Amino acid sequence: MRVKKSSNWKYVVMMMLAMVLSCSAMTAVTQAATTHTASATTDRKDGVCTYTVKGLDPSRESEFTMELRRSDNKQTMIKKQIRISEDNCVNGTYEGNITLADAKYICTSYSVHILVGTEDIKAGVCDFSIHRSRMRMLITGKSTDSARTFQLVSTEPEGGVLAPGSGNKVKVYAWQKNKSESTAKEIGGAKNLAGSSLKWTEKISKAGSAYGTWCAKIVLENENWSQGITVAQSEYKVEPLSGTLTVQKSASLEKKKSFKIVLSGFQSVSDVKQISFPIYNSAGKKVYTAKASKSGKKYVATVKLKKLKNKLGLYTVKAVYKNTGNVSRMLTCTALADERAKGGKFKIKVRKDASSKFTLSGAYLPGNIKKVTFVVYKNGKKKQGTYKAVLTSKKYSAVVKSKSTGKYVAYAYGYTAWGKKILLNKKSYSIGKKHMGKQGWRYEKYNGKTYKFYYINNERQTNLTKILKLKKGSGRYTIELNRAAGVVTVYMYDTKTKSYDIPVQAFSVSVGRDVSTNAGPGALALHSSYTPLGNFSVCSNGQAVRYTLKPMHEPDGSTVYARWAVHIVGNVYFHAIAVGGQSHYSLNPNTYNRLGSPASAGCIRMTVADAKWLYDYVPTGTPIKIKQGNSKKPGPLGKPATIKVTGSIHYDPTDPEVPNSRKKADYKANRISGYMTKSGKKVGY
Repeated sequence: MRVKKSSNWKYVVMMMLAMVLSCSAMTAVTQAATTHTASATTDRKDGVCTYTVKGLDPSRESEFTMELRRSDNKQTMIKKQIRISEDNCVNGTYEGNITLADAKYICTSYSVHILVGTEDIKAGVCDFSIHRSRMRMLITGKSTDSARTFQLVSTEPEGGVLAPGSGNKVKVYAWQKNKSESTAKEIGGAKNLAGSSLKWTEKISKAGSAYGTWCAKIVLENENWSQGITVAQSEYKVEPLSGTLTVQKSASLEKKKSFKIVLSGFQSVSDVKQISFPIYNSAGKKVYTAKASKSGKKYVATVKLKKLKNKLGLYTVKAVYKNTGNVSRMLTCTALADERAKGGKFKIKVRKDASSKFTLSGAYLPGNIKKVTFVVYKNGKKKQGTYKAVLTSKKYSAVVKSKSTGKYVAYAYGYTAWGKKILLNKKSYSIGKKHMGKQGWRYEKYNGKTYKFYYINNERQTNLTKILKLKKGSGRYTIELNRAAGVVTVYMYDTKTKSYDIPVQAFSVSVGRDVSTNAGPGALALHSSYTPLGNFSVCSNGQAVRYTLKPMHEPDGSTVYARWAVHIVGNVYFHAIAVGGQSHYSLNPNTYNRLGSPASAGCIRMTVADAKWLYDYVPTGTPIKIKQGNSKKPGPLGKPATIKVTGSIHYDPTDPEVPNSRKKADYKANRISGYMTKSGKKVGY
């Protein structure tokens, strides 16, 4: 029994000792595991990650494993068995490196793991990532500029590195937003990412010059990489600078019936092939397109109104740009070409002398006003007359004689340079009795002598035949010839003053072409061309000598024929300008045009109408006074205007035997400056 007890006791002791030894071994293993530590640091500038493992015992441990795992997807990129020895493990510490090349230049964030036995120790982070969130792209410049400044802006803390490793360079690429990114073109050359200035100022035409929105990106590249990496992106717009579009006018342009279009301040990112100016009328219809030429920094085109078919109106001018790629674009700038008539200010001053002063100022017609006429209607219907305006000091004016009282409307018409009649303005006015001026008989002085004149609406009448109701061949008259002035005035006897002080009518005449003579008393000579001075009478030889057509002999021996000849004295007669034959159409136009100046062989030449009046109304024995006179004082009725004819006219425009229709046609064709109708009405003079 004792033996058995002894054996059991030993067994128990042995078992207890085994358990103690086992616990000691387990404690040793646990203590060994807890003595392994690891850490990792990244030198981003050089692209190297250094990891350190501590607590290794080369006498007991022959190796460990280093794994490099991606942080994003946990994929193991590197798995490396590392044998340790006294040479590479000093004091239980091992140090190793992982380069960017080891990671196959895949720039991302990794975690470094150390496997010792069954332990998996995370040493730390290997930061081979590109800090895109700390990079942004800044684009400056106007949308109309031909260049832009692209800048890579970094928010990386001081001393930080945006991308690991060396040889990192950045470039700028751009492409149209409406196209694929694959069409991007480089516009900013390579710059070292580690450099101090990451700014490019480049012409955007390197990528293209199409208008619209463009995308730009900064790409990080490295010769060790298979492709670049976009680190920042932005957008910019490309637009032409419309500049300023103006329409210019000047006196010289108006004279040429033109206006000028000028585009200034225009800028384009691409080369200009053509600038054109489409012109639209007020209805929005394009009526013409003018091509511009470059003048300095401006684009200019001169447009003739003829190109607008001489149509007046308000036109809108636009500008179209075409680049060398034949891409056209309408610019935003516009201008107005105001080719409308401007009526100006129309004034009518009704005066008390039976006249009204019309004045039009500030009127305008494109291409200048050729002329202005005033057309007057009484009571808005009956046309009183048309009056041509005279331009003085930029004002058009005319004096219109008042014919009767009443209400009137005056229309001011302008004529364009191409002859179109345009209504510029109109105005109503009234004429009362107080505006009609002098009326009826009035005694007034002329050259120191009092005469009896007759007025109608303030206008002194120069032919009193109808007013006095004269009868042919009767009446008491006296005739006075102012030889210096070439004027004959007929006076009638005034029973009130008992003198010849009523000037009935005056005539412009031609006297003898000789201004002096030595023919003796009376100055009459067969071969003289001198009109004698003195007192005579109709038919001084006592005979009633009158001719409807009298043959006369000129000093050169030729024979001419004078109508309505009334004898004065000797070889001197009143008569119509002599003609070369008995026809009414054998007049010498040169002789006729000299009427009013010395031109005869001594007789007193007159128009057919004037000579016939003397022939009809002045009786035989009527006194005639021929005096030297004064050309500046022709007589109380003045010197009547004369008619001028062209070389093709061989009749007297006052001759009642010539049809009115012929005279009217020649007057309209400017072959005669005036004429007298068969009824005695004067036209044009």
